[in-house]
Amino acid sequence: MTPIPILQIAGLITRIIQNGARSAVTARGDAQRQLVFPGSAQSPLAVPNDCSPSAWACKTLPAASCAILGILLAACSGGKHLYVAPSGSDTNPGTKEAPFATISHADSRAAPGFTIHVAPGIYRVAAPSPGSAGIHTVKSGTANDRIRFVSDRKWGAKIVFSGTGIAWNSEGAFVDIDGFDISGTGRIGILAKGGNEHITRNFVHDLTVSGGCNGRGGAAINTWGPVGGAVIDSNVVRNIGLQWLAGRTCNTVQGIYVANANNRILNNVISGVASVGINSWHGGTASTIVNNTILNSKMGIVIGHGDSGATAAGTSNNYVANNIVFGNGHGITEMGKVGGNNRYVNNLVHSNNNNWRVMGQVIGTISADPMFLNFRNDGTGDYRLHTMSPATGLGANIHLRMDAADARTGAPFGAQAPISVDER
Repeated sequence: MTPIPILQIAGLITRIIQNGARSAVTARGDAQRQLVFPGSAQSPLAVPNDCSPSAWACKTLPAASCAILGILLAACSGGKHLYVAPSGSDTNPGTKEAPFATISHADSRAAPGFTIHVAPGIYRVAAPSPGSAGIHTVKSGTANDRIRFVSDRKWGAKIVFSGTGIAWNSEGAFVDIDGFDISGTGRIGILAKGGNEHITRNFVHDLTVSGGCNGRGGAAINTWGPVGGAVIDSNVVRNIGLQWLAGRTCNTVQGIYVANANNRILNNVISGVASVGINSWHGGTASTIVNNTILNSKMGIVIGHGDSGATAAGTSNNYVANNIVFGNGHGITEMGKVGGNNRYVNNLVHSNNNNWRVMGQVIGTISADPMFLNFRNDGTGDYRLHTMSPATGLGANIHLRMDAADARTGAPFGAQAPISVDER
């Protein structure tokens, strides 16, 4: 939408209040309306169709006038922020003073470049069947104008979901999900299907997967679909199907599950997972898996191709570096169909029942106690490294460019990834 000069906005608002407005469908018949103001010689103003009158809680103007007024006020203020709070209502305009109640509704009002601010509090959602989702978002951003869903206080917005399904099904591309606390009875915390998502700084924990360990699978964070290109960075994943861990009887419930190409899994702390902490499977290939800490799970990291999406050539061009894989049943493993150019560089792999089973290139492995600041097997410790750790200063130096606004240079072990999970 072309920006409108402030004086023009003020004049249009005055005419709305005095006269109301009439609308006419454009000859193009596409996803726009023309809003024509009575008595005005000005050109009609095009606005998106999703700015429906029901979105604005206006009691004193006709519905059409109320919608136009809301749109113009948004244009005046920049119009790039929407707000959600437990005390809100989806009939509100989604401002900070009058927020929406649900993330899904905020998504329906968003456009590229928008930020959806989610206030602290508990958001209870239902996902009664394995394929259903408590939160379903579909709007896409662009490479330069992403849509951002942000918990205004890290882990303050707590999504608690019931049923056997998915807490959050994100089908939009170029979308960020940042800083949420997600727990519940279902099988997947965040399902990233749109491509090029940034899933960052979330706490996904205590998924009980009440539908059982079966072919529908489960994961704290799952990339799916043809696109890939997600960045999964600085999340804490804990207790995903924990009830199956002791017997090591479940193969289908994962921590971070990568099922397509070109994903980057960075700086995550993962513990208590029924099957694999980080599993690159199905069509997962060309993954970058760096600076993660994985402990007390059936398996640490798996690189392979199998089931739907697998290719005859197998997974290839995976780069696995600077990870700490400690105290699991298996450490780092290749399984299924595996191709070439898979590299494992400067990982600390120790105290697993089986540390390695790979055919790819292995360089600089450290086999020693990592010396965490406060190790606790249940995932509640402080997994930063002591200055005397054998891994300090020995990580591979890696340049990881997330997007045009955020370039990160990998540092030695413990400088980025192993974070305190008590920083809530």
